[in-house]
Amino acid sequence: MNTFEYITALVAVVIGLAIADLATSLHRLLRHRTVIRWDWVSPLAALVILAELFNLWWGWRGFTGTTMGEVLPYFVALILIYLSASITLPDEVPAEGLDLGRYFDENRSYFWLVYPSYVAVWITLRSIDYLHHGLSVSDLWWEYYLDYLWIVVAYTMIFVRQRWVSGAVLLVALVLLGGGWSRAPDSPF
Repeated sequence: MNTFEYITALVAVVIGLAIADLATSLHRLLRHRTVIRWDWVSPLAALVILAELFNLWWGWRGFTGTTMGEVLPYFVALILIYLSASITLPDEVPAEGLDLGRYFDENRSYFWLVYPSYVAVWITLRSIDYLHHGLSVSDLWWEYYLDYLWIVVAYTMIFVRQRWVSGAVLLVALVLLGGGWSRAPDSPF
């Protein structure tokens, strides 16, 4: 088993656990749907994180690290995306019911800390990789300018209390994520 295969097994497990957490939480919400006060932002956040997990899994095949120094930052990204997945939907539904809007409001600052941190770590790692493969800083700016702007906006969402604004930012994130699906995972352009 080479280094890539060895590391990929752990990556697959963590991504699988994150997806299972999302699916289990959704299952609990649907089973108790009569006592849930539904809101659109938490499920949208879960959908965005699911898309991020798919992108991470799909793009992982381009990983080339072989040393602990090259691998460790990717594990930080894995932990951050797992935490992002874990916070989007509630783990339990109390017998008296649950308000999904209130749930998001109570966890908004935590979500908007870990999710953009994942994106920032991932984009930093990809940028370093592309610099090592000969891309210039201007090439990186052209490739990631929307991501750099999005990271700044996402971190400011920690302080924005209006749920609809979080929803709007998440919709933009979903559109940006979907826009990248038309290119090969190893291709910088």
